[in-house]
Parts: sequence; structure tokens; C-alpha cells
Amino acid sequence: MLEREFSPEEKEIAFDVQQEAEEHEALIEDLRKILHEDWGRRYLWRLLSFCRVMDRSMDRDALVMAFREGQRDIGMRLMKDIDEAEITAYNTMRMEHYNAEKERAAARDKMRKKFYEEADNC
Repeated sequence: MLEREFSPEEKEIAFDVQQEAEEHEALIEDLRKILHEDWGRRYLWRLLSFCRVMDRSMDRDALVMAFREGQRDIGMRLMKDIDEAEITAYNTMRMEHYNAEKERAAARDKMRKKFYEEADNC
């Protein structure tokens, strides 16, 4: 079988594709490092919530709907990268957020109880 020689354009395209793949893998590795830190997972969770990934984009106003869908699109891309970097990371972030919310609610309840006890003693 004869091997054909690639044109300079084909070689350039192959080089660009390889370089893009290497850059993508380097970014995914950076994301893995972020996901291994508590502060990184908290930040990414907050960013995903701003992106309204789990919300609907629907609105009667087409411009509002387009804006929301843009937010959501960025969030979906981020979720895809998070899954590629560490498949269990989203569930970890979700549980950490849930536990933090429970702790905040317990602290609020404790402060309310203390406030009412002090008010009753006055």
C-alpha cells in the first residue's frame, strides 16, 4: 500500500488539532486541582448557581429568555468540564452545599432561640 504525502495545509491542521487537544487536557488537569480543594468546589458551586443550570430559561420576554439561556449554556459547559475532570465532583459539591445549608439553618435556629430566651428574661 502506498503512503500518500500530506500537504502543508493538512500537516498544519493536524498540528493545530493536536495542540488544541493538549491545551484542553492541561485545562482539565488545572480543573482537577481546583476540584481537590474545598474552596475550589465552593467557588465552582457558586458559579454554577449563578449560571442557573438547573433553572428554566423560559420567559415571555425573548431577551430575558435569551440572556438566561446564555447563562445556562456557560454553566452546562462548566458542568461538562467538571464531569470530565472528576466524575464524582458535582455530587460532592452538592452534598457539601447541602451540609453547609443545614449548618447555617441550625446556627440561625440557635440564634433565634437565644434571642427569644433573652427577650423573655427582660
